[in-house]
Amino acid sequence: MEASLLKSAASWSILILFGLAGSVRADGTKFWTSQSRSDFMSGKSEGVSILAEDALVLAPEVKMLCDTGEPFIWCMITDGKGTLYAATGHDGHVLRIGAKGDTSIVYDALEPEATALALKEDGSLYVGTSPEGRVYRLKGGAGEAGNFFDPEEKYIWSMLPAPDGGLYVSVGSPGKVYKVNDKGEGRLVLDSQEQHIISLALDREGNLLAGSSGSALLYQVDKSGTVSILYDSPLKDLRAILVDKENNLFAGAFELQSPGDQAKQMMVQQGGQSPAQNQAGEDSSSGEESPRQGRQDFILRPRPGGRGPSANSEIYFFDRDRFVTRIWRETGEAVMSLGLNSDDRALFVSRKEDNNLFAIDRLGEVALLNSFQEIEVTGFLRDSGRTLICTGNPGKIYEIGTHYRHSGTFTAKVLNAGIPSAWGRLEWEGETPANTRVFFQTRSGNTDYPDTTWSPWSQALRGLPEEKISSPARKNLQWKATLESDDVSITPSLAKITVSYLSRNRPPMISPIRLMPQGLYIRKPPLPPDDSDKGQKYPYEVAELMNNKKPGATDNPFQGKKEYQRNLRMVGWNANDANGDELLYNIHYRGIAEKTWRLLALGIDENSYILDTENMADGKYVLKVTAYDSLDNAGERAMFTERISPEFVVDNTPPAVRGLRLDKLNGGKGFEVTFETQDETSNIDRVEYALDSGDWMPIDPEDRITDSREEKYRISLPGISAGEHTVSVQVYDDVFNTVIVRRSVTLP
Repeated sequence: MEASLLKSAASWSILILFGLAGSVRADGTKFWTSQSRSDFMSGKSEGVSILAEDALVLAPEVKMLCDTGEPFIWCMITDGKGTLYAATGHDGHVLRIGAKGDTSIVYDALEPEATALALKEDGSLYVGTSPEGRVYRLKGGAGEAGNFFDPEEKYIWSMLPAPDGGLYVSVGSPGKVYKVNDKGEGRLVLDSQEQHIISLALDREGNLLAGSSGSALLYQVDKSGTVSILYDSPLKDLRAILVDKENNLFAGAFELQSPGDQAKQMMVQQGGQSPAQNQAGEDSSSGEESPRQGRQDFILRPRPGGRGPSANSEIYFFDRDRFVTRIWRETGEAVMSLGLNSDDRALFVSRKEDNNLFAIDRLGEVALLNSFQEIEVTGFLRDSGRTLICTGNPGKIYEIGTHYRHSGTFTAKVLNAGIPSAWGRLEWEGETPANTRVFFQTRSGNTDYPDTTWSPWSQALRGLPEEKISSPARKNLQWKATLESDDVSITPSLAKITVSYLSRNRPPMISPIRLMPQGLYIRKPPLPPDDSDKGQKYPYEVAELMNNKKPGATDNPFQGKKEYQRNLRMVGWNANDANGDELLYNIHYRGIAEKTWRLLALGIDENSYILDTENMADGKYVLKVTAYDSLDNAGERAMFTERISPEFVVDNTPPAVRGLRLDKLNGGKGFEVTFETQDETSNIDRVEYALDSGDWMPIDPEDRITDSREEKYRISLPGISAGEHTVSVQVYDDVFNTVIVRRSVTLP
């Protein structure tokens, strides 16, 4: 069944290509569809698996083998004969677990954490402890333990029997790997520059593989003792290494988003505060350090609540030639442990601070396998055909069965319709083999998260044509699916769920209308050559995908290339619709003194308009923009909103120049220029003159402030040579209407 958790049944009648968050029909009916992995992952599964093919099925049966009573299980191993050993914290106990789940303490270490275990063929059990890391040996797996190996380093992270009978021990800090003989004499085989070596594995050729904390390096130590680096992960911790029967590798890495010694942080965060920080916040030390107190910054205690730093994690697949492919990448969670299923085709993945258990194949297809009440799944073990997992907070051991559960539920995320809505039908697609069933319940409320004010769960819905959702009309809706099977060898499947609803229609909203300065406008990007689908209608599931805009919202009307043309006036606005309806616009105008609106544009879908004022009479005007939603709402449901623009001036008449005179100066060596300017509509903007077709030069009015429709000018031009001369005067108003006049004078 494990393989089927990544592949849907061949009899499924539908292939899901993509998911829609919501679609709409022309009558205003909207549809909330859940059919993608991301849709399902945002809900809550209890006894339901989420397949890589975007479907829900019953989860595999999970049976608790034992509750150890310990806060944490760090790792477990098997003797291959049905007996398990578990290393626990925070009292340094090593437990023996029988086939029926009976437990006994085989070793009680002085150190608070038993962090690593190894079994040799002679039955000797090796226990690694931290802090003040030591390795103890229990001959025959029980009895009195001897201090077998005591390195200088403080932490024992992992142990592994060597093919030649030795024992590999990885330590920190600093990160090293020792090979220890039967006499407890350690020989250094890997001396890294890393803080810790936290994971060990042997490939099928007998090469040692080691993962580090610091730079997340994957080391290989071959049989000759040569050290090489197979991979340098961009993260910090290479926490888990697995080798399948074909000598392919899987490795999991993560990086906490906080500074410091990450491997030690990971241990402390899994358990929470140290005994030096009791719940009252006082120093609990008595002045004498007991052996079990050890190092206070490492001893773990149950976490009082809350989450640690966020993390990034990645999982890599290395083929037999050690070419690497990243098959998992996730932000916000750290990979806690990895395990292979019975045929090595799927990888089990657990994450820190997450009670979800995932299955992933070599192509990176991910399924949510199961969820647990415990905070963390800390390890996996294959034992005599069984797949076992151990957990922390509290420490338990479970067996993942080979059959489906009889029942499970999936609760979807809350649908926020935005405004009170009437609920229609719930339709679904999937498979219900004989003796299996799927039914649904709904509830509704006005708060973002369900609380006591929500309606109770409804009676069961089967998705029949005559069934309607009975939950009252409110802003939010949630559905829950229950999957059942009388036969644990088969499961129903649920691939697509669609809820129809009709929100109370709300009128569109238009922001204040903005007018660009006269002549300035935005050139929009050209339309594609083929615009033949304008106005085309599509099935409701296609319509939203054809529209790249967010429904009911508009783009910035003033984005694009700015250009100038004197007679153009651009107007723009933003609009939105609470129902997400598509909006169209009508544009009207009228003079300030007029009462009748005149049509400029009808049914445009752009939130801007360029008005050509060249043929309009001079005066003050306003525009009216009407937004309406009749494309998505039939008849009386359609609503509209109007907004009036600020006043703007149309001025197509250039200013006038009156009384232009050229009077000779005393002595006849120059002349004085005087004139007046006037504009009926706009203020004078600037005035220039040119002598004998020379460069244009600016002139200030007599009061030196250009700020009105009438201005007087006077300028003396001395030192002019005898003969005929011409003075040109050019006047601009505020909207760049222009006039040029000329006068000539002859000096003796």
